[in-house]
Amino acid sequence: MIEQLNVSIPTEKVRGQKRIVRVFRPDWVDVSTPLPVLYMHDGQNVFSGNTATYGEGWEIDRCIDLLRLPLMVVAIASAPNWLDRYDEYSYEEDEMLYRRIGPELAKTRPTLGGQGRMYTDWLMNELKPRIDSEYATDPEDVGVMGSSMGGVISLYMMATYPSIRRVGSLSTAAWANLDPLIREMKQAEFAGKLYMDIGTNEESGPITPSDYLFTNAKLIEVIAQKGIALRYEVEPDAIHNESAWRRRLPDALRYLYDCT
Repeated sequence: MIEQLNVSIPTEKVRGQKRIVRVFRPDWVDVSTPLPVLYMHDGQNVFSGNTATYGEGWEIDRCIDLLRLPLMVVAIASAPNWLDRYDEYSYEEDEMLYRRIGPELAKTRPTLGGQGRMYTDWLMNELKPRIDSEYATDPEDVGVMGSSMGGVISLYMMATYPSIRRVGSLSTAAWANLDPLIREMKQAEFAGKLYMDIGTNEESGPITPSDYLFTNAKLIEVIAQKGIALRYEVEPDAIHNESAWRRRLPDALRYLYDCT
């Protein structure tokens, strides 16, 4: 069953506007049984394509049912404007992307990025306690997952909040905040499991497949040196969209949650 919450979030740009959070528990698990919780970014894309930005959803509820994986999902919708979303999912202002969005659009925004810590502090210190109080959860088994910029913010959370045990970062937009990401990964004390992947034909506007592959390789090089429990997959010809992430989701969940 999927329930919907309407919440206030400190990074919301429209005064008084609520953000949708969808909560899923498999109905074949008793409601009193504590479950691990996976917090997911871009939550409008996590379930049905009916709510997804581009009409394609990950269908994680169906995936969990097929795997018979006792897992609860909390999916937080992103800001509808792509630049507001970028602000929310990046920890630091990003001059590189600011230059790439073009001079006319750049004039409309004094800064770009840098609200990630506000967003993740809200998630961990306000939303998570609410979820733990209203549902049967295992508060010690916390996971985060996202794709593209949602992968970037998931990696920052891995480095910042020691209580997080499982992290999924699909098609990481590692070209965003690359130097700060590398710095955070070098300092991370992470004792859980990390799943990452990338396709060989991914692009986002001016960002090329070479940008994606090169920056992910740089990031993986640093993470591998940490000795973190890691699985990294490169899918030939895969592009940057929900269909690709839906296809790779079962493998990500199998690895992170040790299921077959």
